[in-house]
Amino acid sequence: MENKTAVLVLIAEDQAEIGDVLKESFEDGGYAVLLAATAEEAMAALDAQGEAVRALVTDIKLGSSTTGWDVARHARELKPEMPVVYMTGSESNDWPVLGVPNSILVPKPFAPAQVITAVSQLLNASSTPGA
Repeated sequence: MENKTAVLVLIAEDQAEIGDVLKESFEDGGYAVLLAATAEEAMAALDAQGEAVRALVTDIKLGSSTTGWDVARHARELKPEMPVVYMTGSESNDWPVLGVPNSILVPKPFAPAQVITAVSQLLNASSTPGA
C-alpha cells in the first residue's frame, strides 16, 4: 500500500547503483520515489506527474545531450518553487551559471544522507511562510 502522505521525490541518475542506493535511502527516510535513468525519462515523469512531485534530485551528466541542468529548468517551468538538488562529480563550477536559483549542489562522492538533508532543507525553506 502506497503512502499517500509521503513526499514524492524524482531522482534522475543514469548510474543504476547510485540511483538504487538513493531510492532505498529516501524510502527508508519516509519519502516516495520516482527513479529516472535519463533526462528524457525525468522530463516525461515531470510532465506526467509534475503536480505530485515535490522535489527533484538530478545528476548533471545523464548520458545524453540533455542534462540535469535541462531537467531542473523544465521542473521549474512546471513548478517555480520546486526544490532542486544537483549531484555531480565534475560540473560544480558550472552551477552558478547553469543551475536554477535556490538549488543545492552535492558533489560526488557523497553519502545518501547528504542528499536527503539537502532535499529536506529546501522543502522546509519552501514551506516556511515568508521564505
